[in-house]
Amino acid sequence: FFRDLRQIISIALQIGMWATPILWKLEDLEPKLGAYVNLFKINPLVYIVNGYRSAVYEKKWFFEDMYYTLYFWIITAVLFVVGTMIFKRLKGHFADVL
Repeated sequence: FFRDLRQIISIALQIGMWATPILWKLEDLEPKLGAYVNLFKINPLVYIVNGYRSAVYEKKWFFEDMYYTLYFWIITAVLFVVGTMIFKRLKGHFADVL
Protein backbone atom coordinates (compact mmCIF):
# COMPACT_ATOMS: atom_id res chain seq x y z
CA PHE A 1 0.00 0.00 0.00
CA PHE A 2 1.78 3.08 -1.27
CA ARG A 3 1.12 6.47 0.17
CA ASP A 4 1.31 8.18 -3.24
CA LEU A 5 -0.61 5.53 -5.16
CA ARG A 6 -3.29 8.04 -6.18
CA GLN A 7 -0.71 10.22 -7.94
CA ILE A 8 0.92 7.23 -9.65
CA ILE A 9 -2.42 5.98 -10.97
CA SER A 10 -3.37 9.49 -12.09
CA ILE A 11 -0.15 9.88 -14.07
CA ALA A 12 -0.49 6.43 -15.66
CA LEU A 13 -4.09 7.13 -16.71
CA GLN A 14 -3.10 10.52 -18.14
CA ILE A 15 -0.34 8.94 -20.23
CA GLY A 16 -2.72 6.20 -21.37
CA MET A 17 -5.35 8.69 -22.48
CA TRP A 18 -2.85 10.81 -24.41
CA ALA A 19 -1.52 7.66 -26.10
CA THR A 20 -4.99 6.71 -27.32
CA PRO A 21 -5.40 7.50 -31.04
CA ILE A 22 -8.71 9.36 -30.95
CA LEU A 23 -7.98 12.13 -33.44
CA TRP A 24 -5.38 10.29 -35.48
CA LYS A 25 -5.05 6.83 -37.02
CA LEU A 26 -2.23 4.45 -36.21
CA GLU A 27 -1.81 3.62 -39.89
CA ASP A 28 -0.88 7.26 -40.55
CA LEU A 29 1.97 7.05 -38.02
CA GLU A 30 3.61 3.90 -39.37
CA PRO A 31 5.84 5.64 -41.97
CA LYS A 32 7.13 8.17 -39.41
CA LEU A 33 7.09 6.24 -36.12
CA GLY A 34 7.04 2.62 -37.21
CA ALA A 35 8.80 1.31 -34.11
CA TYR A 36 6.45 3.11 -31.73
CA VAL A 37 3.19 2.00 -33.34
CA ASN A 38 3.38 -1.38 -31.60
CA LEU A 39 3.90 0.45 -28.31
CA PHE A 40 0.68 2.41 -28.91
CA LYS A 41 -1.19 -0.79 -29.75
CA ILE A 42 -0.55 -2.12 -26.22
CA ASN A 43 -3.13 0.37 -24.95
CA PRO A 44 -6.48 -1.49 -24.71
CA LEU A 45 -8.41 1.68 -25.54
CA VAL A 46 -6.96 1.57 -29.05
CA TYR A 47 -9.23 -1.42 -29.72
CA ILE A 48 -12.34 0.48 -28.65
CA VAL A 49 -11.49 3.68 -30.53
CA ASN A 50 -10.53 1.83 -33.72
CA GLY A 51 -13.69 -0.25 -33.41
CA TYR A 52 -15.86 2.87 -33.38
CA ARG A 53 -13.86 4.38 -36.22
CA SER A 54 -14.14 1.26 -38.39
CA ALA A 55 -17.86 0.89 -37.65
CA VAL A 56 -18.66 4.49 -38.56
CA TYR A 57 -16.27 5.25 -41.41
CA GLU A 58 -15.24 1.93 -42.89
CA LYS A 59 -18.61 0.18 -42.41
CA LYS A 60 -17.12 -2.99 -40.91
CA TRP A 61 -17.57 -4.61 -37.53
CA PHE A 62 -15.05 -4.03 -34.77
CA PHE A 63 -14.71 -7.74 -33.96
CA GLU A 64 -13.59 -8.75 -37.46
CA ASP A 65 -9.98 -8.51 -36.30
CA MET A 66 -9.94 -11.48 -33.94
CA TYR A 67 -6.35 -10.87 -32.77
CA TYR A 68 -7.19 -7.49 -31.22
CA THR A 69 -10.53 -8.73 -29.91
CA LEU A 70 -8.81 -11.59 -28.10
CA TYR A 71 -6.04 -9.28 -26.87
CA PHE A 72 -8.58 -6.75 -25.52
CA TRP A 73 -10.59 -9.35 -23.61
CA ILE A 74 -7.49 -11.02 -22.16
CA ILE A 75 -6.16 -7.66 -20.93
CA THR A 76 -9.62 -6.81 -19.55
CA ALA A 77 -9.83 -10.12 -17.67
CA VAL A 78 -6.30 -9.78 -16.27
CA LEU A 79 -6.96 -6.21 -15.08
CA PHE A 80 -10.23 -7.34 -13.49
CA VAL A 81 -8.53 -10.18 -11.60
CA VAL A 82 -5.65 -7.95 -10.46
CA GLY A 83 -8.09 -5.22 -9.38
CA THR A 84 -10.16 -7.74 -7.45
CA MET A 85 -7.09 -9.09 -5.67
CA ILE A 86 -5.93 -5.58 -4.75
CA PHE A 87 -9.41 -4.67 -3.54
CA LYS A 88 -9.64 -7.75 -1.31
CA ARG A 89 -6.19 -7.15 0.13
CA LEU A 90 -6.79 -3.46 0.89
CA LYS A 91 -10.46 -3.63 1.92
CA GLY A 92 -9.58 -3.04 5.57
CA HIS A 93 -7.76 0.19 4.76
CA PHE A 94 -10.64 1.82 2.84
CA ALA A 95 -12.29 3.18 5.98
CA ASP A 96 -9.03 4.92 6.90
CA VAL A 97 -8.67 6.48 3.44
CA LEU A 98 -12.27 7.64 3.13
